Amino acid sequence: MKIAIFEKENSQDYELRNKITSLAQEHSIIFDESKPDVVFFIGGDGTFLRAVQHYLDQLDRVIFVGINRGKLGFFYDYDPSSVEELFSQLVEKKLSLHEFSLLKGEFIDEEKEKKIYAVNEIRIENPFHTLISDVLIDGELLETFRGNGLLVSSSLGSTAYNKSLGGAIVHHSLSCLQFKEIAPIQNRELHSLGNSLILPSSSRIVFRGHLSNVVIGYDHLICQSKNLKEIAISLSSKKVRVYYSPSHTYLSTVRKGFIE
Repeated sequence: MKIAIFEKENSQDYELRNKITSLAQEHSIIFDESKPDVVFFIGGDGTFLRAVQHYLDQLDRVIFVGINRGKLGFFYDYDPSSVEELFSQLVEKKLSLHEFSLLKGEFIDEEKEKKIYAVNEIRIENPFHTLISDVLIDGELLETFRGNGLLVSSSLGSTAYNKSLGGAIVHHSLSCLQFKEIAPIQNRELHSLGNSLILPSSSRIVFRGHLSNVVIGYDHLICQSKNLKEIAISLSSKKVRVYYSPSHTYLSTVRKGFIE
């Protein structure tokens, strides 16, 4: 088995890194930062998102497991005090493996086709003036939106930006898309859906219209486009795999994250 360590930015957690290194040696596990089988990410959910992008081209072979150094997270069950337990369960193959589809965004910018991938969400926002966009789902027009932006999240991303917008929390085991408006204009003449819309995994959502000068955000990353005409968002065939503890439950994660 080959492992790598991916840490939060500007991390100086030498003690934890040395602990992991020592345990790896005890279990005859090899370090390989370029082609690991398992990536230990140390930090919070933001660290996990960066780790996925870093190993995006190796997702078919890499499994992630997290050690909490953040304040809130949905992608780990372990902390520095339980690293020995984590290694024992890893070697004994007792960890619970979960698999999630990434979001895919496809668009043409400056006459070049581009694809982006995200764990949580893909969004378009216009910081300069009202965004006007048709919203099409599987080729059928839902609405012409006017407002600040539009967001599509995965079930994983339902507890991220989507939740702050008042979207629904979706169980992580469900493979689906959630469409949510960002600050829509609502008055006597202009109307839009207003609520979240949860769609099956086969759906393809297209934003098309006056999309010049928009900011495209995907997880922690952004890119700007001056000439965007259309962006299509769907679930990708790319999947991210995460190890959790054998006792992991989704509700316990939600409870710890938002209630306790």
